[in-house]
Formats: sequence, structure tokens, C-alpha cells
Amino acid sequence: MSEADARPVWLLDVDGVVNAAAVRPKDAVWPQWRTGWATAIGSSWPITWAPPVVEAINRVHDSGLAEIRWLTTWQEEANGSLAQLLGLPELAVVPRPAEPEGRRGPHGFLGVRAGASGSWWKLAAARRLLDPEPHRPLVWTDDDLVWEDDAREWADRRPGPTLLVAPATDVGLTADHLAAIEEFCADAGP
Repeated sequence: MSEADARPVWLLDVDGVVNAAAVRPKDAVWPQWRTGWATAIGSSWPITWAPPVVEAINRVHDSGLAEIRWLTTWQEEANGSLAQLLGLPELAVVPRPAEPEGRRGPHGFLGVRAGASGSWWKLAAARRLLDPEPHRPLVWTDDDLVWEDDAREWADRRPGPTLLVAPATDVGLTADHLAAIEEFCADAGP
């Protein structure tokens, strides 16, 4: 593993993590929220975010503390109008595993499960990326991690340092989450 590859990888979801999925997020979490619209899958989607979250993502990215990759149903479209709206750089995307024929609907894949095993597609994608580098530090931010026992068990068994963050969907990442992520990346990096 090269020194660049020894940096933590941060798997970043959009909805419920960067985009607070709420009509009116809690002011107690962030005193300032911004709203806008981003386009994906041929439709416009409401986006609500806290500028300090975007600032922290940019800070980690720009400093090289971690390699940040999108792991989101937005896939490559996260680098389009969403990244432009938020002021984020283009990030690598962890590709979604191929879905069996006939499982796609008008809005992409049907459900959040993939394959005959019924496993979460994001776990399969994370494993494909990180199993070849089992000691590489990992930060994974996804609100669905709270429900995904298999993903948490896999993370617990990894020999490399791992930080899982499952924010509340209606708030997304908080100041405490961001501080923990930055500290983890600084401590776990080369």
C-alpha cells in the first residue's frame, strides 16, 4: 500500500448525511441552513444543507486527510448540479454493483437491496473497494448504517481502523460527527 493509499477513505452518502432530509431541520443542530435544487435522474430534488458540513468536507479533501468518495444512489450525478450547488469538488464514485436484468425501474434500482442474497448494495460496493486493502482506515457516513447490521458487523471485523457515522436522516452530519471524522482521519492517516 502506497502512502497515498494509506490515507483513510471516506465513503460519503448524500441524502440524510449532507442533505438533511427534512422540511425544516433543527436550528439547534446548525444555526444556518441553506436550500436549493439539484438535478438527478432527470428530475429536480430539494437539497437542504448546513454550510459548515460542506466546509468540513472541503477541508478534509483539500488537506489530503482522507480520500473522499461518493457512495450514494446519486452515483456520478452527485458530481453534477449537486456538487456545484454545494460547492464541493468532483469526487470519485464507488460504483453500484450490477443489478440483475429486470430489476431497474424508472428511478433506478428497485429497493435498496441487490442480488439474490438480499444484501445492501452499498455494503457490496464498500467490500469490493476495501477488502483488497483490509488495513486501510475507513470512515463511512450513511444514515442507513443504523439499519444495516451486516455492514456494521463487516466494519467491526475489519482489521483496519474504522469509523461509522449514522446521522439522523432529518439533520445529517453534526459538529460532533465532523470533529470525530477529522480527528479519526488525522490519527489514522500516514
